[in-house]
Amino acid sequence: MNDLTPDSQGNLYFTDQGQTGLHDPTGRVYRLGQDGRLDLLLDNCPSPNGLVLSPDEKVLYVAMTRGNCVWRVPLQPDGSVSKVGQFFTSFGPSGPDGLTVNQHGELLIANPGLGRVWLLNELAEPIEILLSPAGRSTTNLCFGGEGFRQLFVTESVSGAILTCPMRTPGRQLPSLSTAFL
Repeated sequence: MNDLTPDSQGNLYFTDQGQTGLHDPTGRVYRLGQDGRLDLLLDNCPSPNGLVLSPDEKVLYVAMTRGNCVWRVPLQPDGSVSKVGQFFTSFGPSGPDGLTVNQHGELLIANPGLGRVWLLNELAEPIEILLSPAGRSTTNLCFGGEGFRQLFVTESVSGAILTCPMRTPGRQLPSLSTAFL
């Protein structure tokens, strides 16, 4: 398991990155139900990494680090996926890593090769770009603090935890069930 995110029904979505890349796109994305059922959602991924659900939980976004992009994975009412597409394409020496969303459904992407955090609107247009003052390896993101208006960013080379106040609060993630702990 590489990264995970819960939904409001008690399911847990997670990635299995392995050593995959463009040469071997065999990374996987799974959903573990609270009942213990394990569903394989995607099995042809070039290094699936961070993932997050949209606020309405109808879309799963997955960072494909070696593919230098983020996939948009529509979730059907029966839990299956359909019409998966590339939502955002990055550039540079390493692709997207950690993901989070704010309450408006805007996607935030940590890019470890560029030391950036991209804030994208619903059309995948960058509306803000945050630059790390500590190094080029921004890897993980989460919202916290009062009113979930503080963005926390890890920078893995320096070991720093960076913070940035945000205008739009982050989406508060559902709690993990004790069945998973």
